[in-house]
Amino acid sequence: MKNWKTPRRDSVALALPVGVSVVLALTLVGCSSSATTTPSAKPTTLQMWVPPTMSDTGASDIAEWTKMLKPWETENGIKVEVTVVSWASYEAKMLTGISSGAGPDVTYMYNEMIGDYVKRGQLLPLDKYITAADRANFLYLDKGKVAGKQYMMPFIVGGARVMLANKDVLAKSGVTSMPSTWADFVTASTKIKSAGYTPFLQQWGDPARGMMNELFYPFLWQAGGDLFNAEGTATAFNSPAGLKAAKFLLSLKTAGIMPNSITGLNEAQVRSQFASGKVGFLMDSDSYVPQFTKAKVNVAVIDSLKDVKQGTFIAIDSLVVPKKCPDLQICTSLIKYIESGKIMSQIHKFAPFNPVAKDESYAGQPEFAALYKNVKILHSLPVAANSVQVYNLLYQNLQQMMLGEKPPEQALGDAASAGDTILKRN
Repeated sequence: MKNWKTPRRDSVALALPVGVSVVLALTLVGCSSSATTTPSAKPTTLQMWVPPTMSDTGASDIAEWTKMLKPWETENGIKVEVTVVSWASYEAKMLTGISSGAGPDVTYMYNEMIGDYVKRGQLLPLDKYITAADRANFLYLDKGKVAGKQYMMPFIVGGARVMLANKDVLAKSGVTSMPSTWADFVTASTKIKSAGYTPFLQQWGDPARGMMNELFYPFLWQAGGDLFNAEGTATAFNSPAGLKAAKFLLSLKTAGIMPNSITGLNEAQVRSQFASGKVGFLMDSDSYVPQFTKAKVNVAVIDSLKDVKQGTFIAIDSLVVPKKCPDLQICTSLIKYIESGKIMSQIHKFAPFNPVAKDESYAGQPEFAALYKNVKILHSLPVAANSVQVYNLLYQNLQQMMLGEKPPEQALGDAASAGDTILKRN
């Protein structure tokens, strides 16, 4: 969920400025780690790496982490050295640190990163120290599993992609109820088109693959499909469900529910048009809704449309334990302390996302409270090594489909064929 602060990131694409190009090696204590790798010896120091959350420079983060971690340090007799790593160098610093054995004992990762580290055996599964009480309390634990093992403790949750409706446009078009199914959506959009408005926009001209979080993935899940197999060794989107989703999106363009101009539009442009009050529907991150409200758009939110079921994207970033950790029980204890309701309530004052456990009260936008409790319809990107290459291939082929250069069958087939070759390495 790179870039924590609103308005967006895409795994959540939530925009925190990424101009900080240096690693901020800011620590809670000045000494170097004295932790031993001998399992029977209790470590005296743990290294934790995180991105900046409370300021652009990371300076405020150190003060906040110092206060938050002090009770755990006192109880366990262990110092936690926190290194704040800038977003600009986060992936490179993590790769170098973990590969050299000089990296963190506990760290923050997003799904697109994690698969490669699991594949190389550089992360530890936490199952041994996750209790029944933990599973009853933490809301998203099942989304932290890779190949059936609990490698991740979901930590930052947000950026759900929802269907936004301009209630004024719908009313002027004779649409009297919000659509809940694909068929309802087409019926409402047809009325909006007849009234002279643009029914629906998507940004198929945007170069960022993260746009797929609203362009295609929700419709794939709503049709009953998925991106990869459970093992992450093959694509799953070239399926009857995937084809149904692709054909549905293309039919919206063919029928004029989406204009031909969508193949040249980026995210900023579709948002601008929706904010102008001339568009009926738009898929966007829940975090951007206040911007439309500020622009005087009378917005209604549809959590998810439904074909065979509901489903939409949510960004989930996690805390994980690299193999370097000298004591898995202690590292897991630190993560569970950080993700306790008391500490997360403090973190969410600076990173205003949603509760990850039942012991933290919801403090976000009221209209999304029910959505974030409806965990079964929320999908994060699956964890698989080399997944980013596959996402790029799928996006490129679907863009060609929307441009009329490939039929849906060929677009999905070409992406799957190339993607399977990449995933076989897993």
